[in-house]
Amino acid sequence: MNDAFNSSDNWIQHLVWGAPEWIFPAGILAVVFTAAIGWSYARSRATTPIRVLAATLKLIAVALMLLCLLQPMWRGERPRPQANLFPILVDTSQSMQLQDVDEELSRGKNFANALAADSDWRVRLEQTFDVRLFGADSRLSRLADIDTIEFDGMQSSIQTAIDALSQRLKGRPVAGALLFSDGNLTDPSAEQITGTDSPFPIFPVLPDAPTTPTDLRLERVSVTQSDFETSPMTVRADVMATGLKDQDVVVQLLNASGTSVEEKTVTIEKEGEVQSVTFRFRPEQSGTQFYRALAFTPSQRQSIRSQIDEGNAWLEGSSGDEATLRNNQRWIDVQPRRGPFRILYLAGRPNWEFKFLRRALQSDAETQLVGLLRIADKEPKFSFRDKGVNSSNPLFAGLGEDEEETREQYDEAVMIRLGVKESEELSKGFPETPEELFGYHGIILDDIEPEFFTQDQMLLLRQFVSLRGGGLLMLGGQESFNDDSFGKTPLGELSPVYPPRNRSDQPAPAGKWSITREGMLQPWQRLRETEAAEKLRLLKMPPFRVTHEVGDIKPGAIELAQLETSSGQPAPAFITQRFGKGRTAAMPIGDFWRWSMRKNQYDNTNEVSDDPAQAWRQMARWLVGEVPRRVEMTIQPDGSTGSTNLRVLVRDESYLPMENATVTLNVTGEDGVSIPLTARPDANELGTYAATFVSRDSGRFTVSADVKAADQSFIGNDEGGWVSDPGMEETQRLSWNESWLNNLAESTGGEVLRVSDLGDFVSDLPNREIPVTETWVYPLWHQTWVMLLAMACLCGEWGLRRWKGLA
Repeated sequence: MNDAFNSSDNWIQHLVWGAPEWIFPAGILAVVFTAAIGWSYARSRATTPIRVLAATLKLIAVALMLLCLLQPMWRGERPRPQANLFPILVDTSQSMQLQDVDEELSRGKNFANALAADSDWRVRLEQTFDVRLFGADSRLSRLADIDTIEFDGMQSSIQTAIDALSQRLKGRPVAGALLFSDGNLTDPSAEQITGTDSPFPIFPVLPDAPTTPTDLRLERVSVTQSDFETSPMTVRADVMATGLKDQDVVVQLLNASGTSVEEKTVTIEKEGEVQSVTFRFRPEQSGTQFYRALAFTPSQRQSIRSQIDEGNAWLEGSSGDEATLRNNQRWIDVQPRRGPFRILYLAGRPNWEFKFLRRALQSDAETQLVGLLRIADKEPKFSFRDKGVNSSNPLFAGLGEDEEETREQYDEAVMIRLGVKESEELSKGFPETPEELFGYHGIILDDIEPEFFTQDQMLLLRQFVSLRGGGLLMLGGQESFNDDSFGKTPLGELSPVYPPRNRSDQPAPAGKWSITREGMLQPWQRLRETEAAEKLRLLKMPPFRVTHEVGDIKPGAIELAQLETSSGQPAPAFITQRFGKGRTAAMPIGDFWRWSMRKNQYDNTNEVSDDPAQAWRQMARWLVGEVPRRVEMTIQPDGSTGSTNLRVLVRDESYLPMENATVTLNVTGEDGVSIPLTARPDANELGTYAATFVSRDSGRFTVSADVKAADQSFIGNDEGGWVSDPGMEETQRLSWNESWLNNLAESTGGEVLRVSDLGDFVSDLPNREIPVTETWVYPLWHQTWVMLLAMACLCGEWGLRRWKGLA
């Protein structure tokens, strides 16, 4: 009822009378003519239907003539020609080169045909609106003609392009915008719809029946590095297929030369299913290396292999099974931790532990062990009257007068140095300055009491862990963890366990090593690939007899291993915690060497198992694996733009941020050409130097950083690498993103259109809300059809009278 009333009201508002002064005379004439015609036909001899029909026809003719006296006109509003903008935004990225199922042309070509300048809907649109053509890939650009588009953009920054278009046309009269895109965005916040800020409605255009091409792709590839000696690198590849089911898929890992490292086959049972494949391997050499992960069906093996043999580092084209091979591969950079890592081993007495630890690390080229062993403790010094009595320690007798400075006094411990690089290294015992101690990455304390250190040395040891970020491992021994004052010293603060509250005089019972649940999650704690094999190995380990009673584990510390004692009460065996920038660990076992002397029970031979040596190597790598260096470079590639941010953190000898350094970067691409860069100091982060490298092409890059101090003395260097693949994200999703396009249209006040709907859409545009309009008046009385209708009515009435004999 209300709609009918409003419709009638709108109709009245659009009707205008050109001669309103004739309303009263026309009304009188209408009454007179109506009465005359009624009286005339009332007297007629014809039947009633004939009389009513004839009278109606004559009244209609008379009414039309009287209305013409009033000059009726129809008034309305329409868009002012060429006063309103109507931009057309076209996605020009590489994803528009894809060809959907049952389509002869690509997505971009189909849109280009629909947007042809001679198409009926576009001609009519340009007659009324100022139509401007824009392209959207990595940025917004103005297009001269649709025929010149190559659809080769590296990105689909549609949301960014819409925002840029809104800013460019801000304050201008825009009636709306057409968007030709598949909706697959590569914007940083692709899922966040910001279209509500658009000042004009957006109308996304989709094909009449959008389909999804068949595709097999690597969804993601991740690389993790562990301290597991047998497989320090783990590569995980997630494979996903569209349009394929019950299909075997081969996942292959290749090195840079194209040689297969490992290959696995998985079965994708249903469409959209994700299958994960894990590769564990040891890199062939140190330094930055590149590997390629491939996914293909068995039928594609030959074609892909031929491309690799031809030296094609980036697969191109498509195959009979899928739309594109672009997303079937991922290049990854593998950067093993570079040594040498130096570990200082300090022991209160010569023991078996150092022997087996040193033997284990000798086979590890990345780890260097420096030993400082006390072979004689302090002795009381007496003053004798006899001047012939030598005050030096008898152990150093006979060295000669020229070695007087190297003689140890009675009240000083006698130390022996092993594995030092220079003759002056550790010549004065345990380091007393940060410059000397911070040269190491890790420290192992074995069977040493807190009184051995001066207060400054203990504070320095604390700074080594908290400021320098070093690793500290405390082993059990006769003098370890026993002193009641241990917990009150910086060593007790560094320990991840508290001293025992009530120390027992009874020796701790023997216990067998077992790995906790948290420890099983640490690759360096395990020596076998599977949990079942690891538990079998633990059952055959010998029990340890020299253990130390410790207190509760500190908050934040993690117990990675336990000792299962005969009493059934487990005792902590390996505990670790984060401390400042570094980490500390405690292993309160004094005879870990006992394991190394056990014969190999796995094959019933007298050979000693290599498991203890492997355990020591993995433990050493874990201890120093995350220790910072004086020069550290971080690489942050942006796969969508091709730009890479290079940041170098430089520290001084005390491991504080260093200013006034000179940082030179050398970037080398696949062509072997080195490009020098100079890193500039970062204004927001002290000691950090930054540079940006931009490459629009896909490729593998390595970079080295050389750092010098203000006096041009060499500080250190670092190296790394990355893979640049700007167009990778364009093929990560091939289906039409209709949900995003619907949300965009709804949030901006538009609607999603089909290509076949464009003609009706253009015809309906004048009925929509338009910024700039003009008023037009249409004379109804001056139309030919009015006179023809009146004449037809009069002729019809005259014909009826002649037919019935009334004329």
